[in-house]
Amino acid sequence: MFHKNDKHLQKPMFSSLFDLPDKEKERLSRSWAGIFYKEFFCRIDEDIFAILYSDNASRPNIPVNVLVGLETLKAGFGWSDAELEDAYHFNLQVRFAIGYSSLDTGHFELRTMYNFRRRLVQYMQETGENLLEEMFEQVTDEQIAKLRLKTNKLRMDSTQMGSNMRQMSRLQLLVEVLHRVWRMLEESDQARYKQMLMPYVKNTSGQYVYHLKPGEGQSQLLVIGDQMRRLVGELTTDYQQESAYQVLVRVYGEHFVQDADGLRAKSGQELSADSLQAVDDWEASYRKKKGVGYRGYVTNVTETCEPDNDLQLIVKVQTEPNTTDDAVMLDEAVPNLVERTDVAEIHTDGGYNSSKVDQTLQTNGIEQFQTAIRGNKSSDDRLGVSEFVFTSDDEGQPQRVRCPQGQDVEVQPARKEGRFTALFDPDICQTCPLFAKCPTQPLRRKPKRVLRVTQQQINVAHRHANRRQAKASGRNLRSAVEATVRSLKHPFGNGKLPVRGKRRVSMMMIASAAMTNVRRIWRYQMDGNAPQNNLKAGKNALKQASVTPLNWVSSFFAPIFALFELLFFYRFAHI
Repeated sequence: MFHKNDKHLQKPMFSSLFDLPDKEKERLSRSWAGIFYKEFFCRIDEDIFAILYSDNASRPNIPVNVLVGLETLKAGFGWSDAELEDAYHFNLQVRFAIGYSSLDTGHFELRTMYNFRRRLVQYMQETGENLLEEMFEQVTDEQIAKLRLKTNKLRMDSTQMGSNMRQMSRLQLLVEVLHRVWRMLEESDQARYKQMLMPYVKNTSGQYVYHLKPGEGQSQLLVIGDQMRRLVGELTTDYQQESAYQVLVRVYGEHFVQDADGLRAKSGQELSADSLQAVDDWEASYRKKKGVGYRGYVTNVTETCEPDNDLQLIVKVQTEPNTTDDAVMLDEAVPNLVERTDVAEIHTDGGYNSSKVDQTLQTNGIEQFQTAIRGNKSSDDRLGVSEFVFTSDDEGQPQRVRCPQGQDVEVQPARKEGRFTALFDPDICQTCPLFAKCPTQPLRRKPKRVLRVTQQQINVAHRHANRRQAKASGRNLRSAVEATVRSLKHPFGNGKLPVRGKRRVSMMMIASAAMTNVRRIWRYQMDGNAPQNNLKAGKNALKQASVTPLNWVSSFFAPIFALFELLFFYRFAHI
């Protein structure tokens, strides 16, 4: 049964915090733990997670804000579950960060955290809703409002993240699939296929590949492919609902093809980037970027970048298979960003453009500024359409165009949808120093020169104009987002997470983003830039723990109790 946790607002008479000297109390209140408690923990809306629990009368749940807080700390510090458990039991900062004032309160076991994660993943799988993401955005919106940050300018970047899966060769992957099929089979079917499968399953997939002679790998591909074809056909009736069988069907179709000449193994170039990379992670994909191959996922990060802000906060985190194009994630993020922020500008690199993105941004009145733009560059002997400056209405329809030499004319729609024309004065054009490079052409029936363009070309030209504007201003608002990406990845060393599956990877990256925001607020307040009420946040929390009548009484008698304790032990030590 779901119960909200407000016990941290009711401080006990005795606590480990109360026993600390004043200097250490002050230090604790000004540490990251004090900011975590005030600016994150206390802002968690537990009602978001109520749907995970039954309405029937039962034993109350472990406080949800504690579980969310611990999950955030685990990701933010890069802890293992064992390190998280130790931190919970023995680290006073961790205790203070999640609302406890003593080390002897709040029962917790790791299985509770496992159950909570399982519920989050199951709910996400069933509904497509990420409750941890909803909580992160709710907390971040409150932080932005409290700190009075401007959100009209945002920047975005993506990074590759690896999941906790084994790196396997192609042949090893196929053998591993056979292992899973073998464990799936009932006893009678194991006896039926024992002779066929035993050479592959009697040892590990790695051992099988290791003992192959040089040059045997390719021939074994065909042998395994033929056996997979047989298993796909013969097991469908009894095992088609089993995950191991579904993996078998998928892998067989991804690696082999049946043509007129019989069964053949696909070449490496024929394998899809979306093909299964590991049997333990069905959603991971393969992507080669800047000559380096990655297996796993891509995380897209959006944060504020208004120069007037004294600090910037991450506002959105997205995780998808790493074959997902950056432009797709931008397009998907826009509705949420429009709802939650005042976004008028988005600063990205060259990977975030497409016709779909152009339309979405135009519809929502958002300007895109890119540090680079994908596509063919203009040649030295020919002007590109991107050199022309187009003026469009609120719906993105072009109204006027100005050539590189300043001739400004009206833009008219052509007969074909999505195409436009602009007529220039030939007398002006012939005296232009760029005439030989100009993409305009003479009209047969009119003494005009015409520029024929598509909507896509106009969109590209608009992005180029924004890029030139940003470059002329001397500000690159996007560049700092790369440091943010490094901050998110820092707890995980080489960028490989200790979890697998899109949902778990997404949860961990969101938690890391939440901790990144906490650290930024902490540094901001320690620099003395925050409002006075924020600077005293942690200190006030400690005051609540100590300034009560009962705590005052215990403080008064504490030295007396300590003296009696000393005399007691002294007496018995000399018997």
